[in-house]
Amino acid sequence: MRRLLLFCAFLIPALLWAQDDSKYLAGAVPEENGKVVFSKEIKVNAFSKDQIFDVMLNWAQGRFKGDITRVVYSDKNTGDIAAVGKEYIVFQNNALSLDRSLMSYRVMIKCADSECTLKMYAIRYEYVVSYKREPEKYAAEEWITDDFSLNKDKTKLYRGSKKFRIKTIDFVNDMFKEATSALGTAAVEEVPSASQKVNPAAPTVKKEPASTEKSKTITKEGYRTIEAANLTISQTGLMAESAVQVSPKKNSALKESSVVWKGVGSMFGKYIASVVMNPGSEVFRQIGNGDSYSISFFAKDKMDEAWMIIECQKAGETAEGDQKVIAGEILKVFVK
Repeated sequence: MRRLLLFCAFLIPALLWAQDDSKYLAGAVPEENGKVVFSKEIKVNAFSKDQIFDVMLNWAQGRFKGDITRVVYSDKNTGDIAAVGKEYIVFQNNALSLDRSLMSYRVMIKCADSECTLKMYAIRYEYVVSYKREPEKYAAEEWITDDFSLNKDKTKLYRGSKKFRIKTIDFVNDMFKEATSALGTAAVEEVPSASQKVNPAAPTVKKEPASTEKSKTITKEGYRTIEAANLTISQTGLMAESAVQVSPKKNSALKESSVVWKGVGSMFGKYIASVVMNPGSEVFRQIGNGDSYSISFFAKDKMDEAWMIIECQKAGETAEGDQKVIAGEILKVFVK
């Protein structure tokens, strides 16, 4: 029995490590002028450089904090933020062993109107080997690039540097996702090219001529009208904190409050508002294909009057567990 337990202890980690390596093969570690440089461009429609800078500096100061890992430079005039990091990437951590490497790196953030670019570079590793007094040291350029990590046919990762390459790519992807999330619902990923796959879970938005309703002049007493493109980061932040109601246009007296706000984004050049609803609700049933409806936002202590109302025309829906995500093209936005 003891031998069997020892066998399983070594076999199970090996089985867990077996994975689909396709996303880590050729091209997964980009280079610029012979240096490893991971980069990400995030589009933030209709937001100024200063607005984006404030959000990204706040995120960076929360993400890179400590004596070593920290923000080392920021300039609002140029939109530049720089940080240095030094932290562990863990390959395996169980009762038998802890396998990890200390990784140092630099991050540069460049903010501009409607976009920001992040770059991670100058990656170095310090890896402790039990039989050596000093840790082994590697530079990304000589350890995780295609030339050093892949076989001649670029179809397989070499065993020695494989775990470094995989964990570094995962680390960078997670960091870029955090930055995108920090910019909130205004952040829009790059539009995929025709050769890229479309996420089948995403709401389907029909490419049709502009709605006749959209061309009408819509006004609402006591509110000022703004375009979706002019929503500010502070407004989108307040929307996430507000109580939400959805009401079909053809029966405005009917309201649904058990709604989860998903945010505002861009799809096929249109501004889209998304909410999660119970498909069994009467409001959901009355918002048929292409029908119009409103999304109202209330301060938690002022449920008698909405501070913002978004008029939408349903563009598509998709499942989220036993709920439904409704995506609607924004026709008009009214703000108190």
